[in-house]
Order: sequence, then structure tokens, then C-alpha cells
Amino acid sequence: MRRATACALLLVLALVGGCGSDSSRRDEAAARARAKAARQARLVAAGKPVFLKHCASCHTLEGRVAHPTFIESPIPNLDEVKPKVDYVHYRVETGGIDMPSFSSELSRPEIDAVVAYVASVAGRKVADPGADQQQLTMGEQVFRGNCERCHSIAGRRLTGRPEFPGTDFNRVKPSRALVMRQILRGIKEEMPSFRGRLTRAQLQAVAAYVTTTAGE
Repeated sequence: MRRATACALLLVLALVGGCGSDSSRRDEAAARARAKAARQARLVAAGKPVFLKHCASCHTLEGRVAHPTFIESPIPNLDEVKPKVDYVHYRVETGGIDMPSFSSELSRPEIDAVVAYVASVAGRKVADPGADQQQLTMGEQVFRGNCERCHSIAGRRLTGRPEFPGTDFNRVKPSRALVMRQILRGIKEEMPSFRGRLTRAQLQAVAAYVTTTAGE
């Protein structure tokens, strides 16, 4: 009888101890998550002044409109695109068509901070267009027939070898309004206008497809 009581007591203690261990692990995980979030918040806060000093003269972000007068190519309005972290880092490090590399101008902590800031706050005008499957199917067909030579999307690489490859939609999610403007206007010497080449339904479908699919 005493042995049975002792065994029962040991079992209870083991169960209590196990529950305590699970609770402790949950508490530790929550503490790590809070610490990570706090570090990220500090990094984003540190990146804002770096952006204002080095990037805000060309890029609109958080409603602060940039008015560059010395660059001919269209400059991404960062309120209308949601880039992935690795893509922001790549652009800061290597530059672009009319954008210099900042790898020698910014320190490593400054680069990490401005990348965190842009990746965190960009894309406030990017939203799901709410397209139905029929429209998305049409949009994919239009994209594959007219856009995939220069643009990557849905895990696929571009199929052509253009002099100026277009936006990689595997890494950047644009707003529907931005896509519509670009396909109607085109980009001088880089992208033709599709006004008159596609029907209104096709234009709306491909814009919906790109916004829905990009960045996934």
C-alpha cells in the first residue's frame, strides 16, 4: 500500500513537473519573440533617418512625396510596392538603372536598418484586388502572352533576354493601380504601352493577376 501511494505521488510530481516544463518553454519562447520584435522595432526606427537622408529625395514613402528632377526613368513609389527584404537589400547593395550602390556609403548597421525600415513600411497602398478565378485565369494568359519575356512571376523566370529586365514579381508586389498605369503608359525605351493592344477587360485582368500573384 505504501509502495502504491509512493508511486502515485511520484507520478503526480512527474506530471506537475512536466506541465511546469511546458509552461516554462512557452514562457521562454514568448520572451524570445518579444525580444525579437523589440530588436526589429529598434532597427526599423534606426532605418527611418537613414532613408530620409539618403533615399527620400527619389523615393516616395509613408506619404512623403519625392520630386526628383534629374532622373528620366520611373522611380518606384514605395507606397505602391511591397518588396521582400532580400530584394531591398539587393537594391541598396547593388543599385539599379538610375540608382547608385550604397554599399560604400552606408555602414553595415545603416544598411540593415534602412532595409528593415523599407521592408516594414512599404506597400501601404498594396491590397488584394479581390479578383475571381475567371479574371485571374485571363490575366495569367495575358501575362504569359505579353509580359513574361521581361518579367518573372509565380516562381517562373523571365523567358527573354531584354536589355532592361522588368520588375521581378517574385520579389516585389505592386498595387493594382500602379500596374494599370505602367501598362497603359509604358516606359520610354524600356516597356511598350499596351493601350489599344489589349482590351479593357484584358488590362484589368492582367493587373489583377499581377497584384494577386506577385510576391508569393
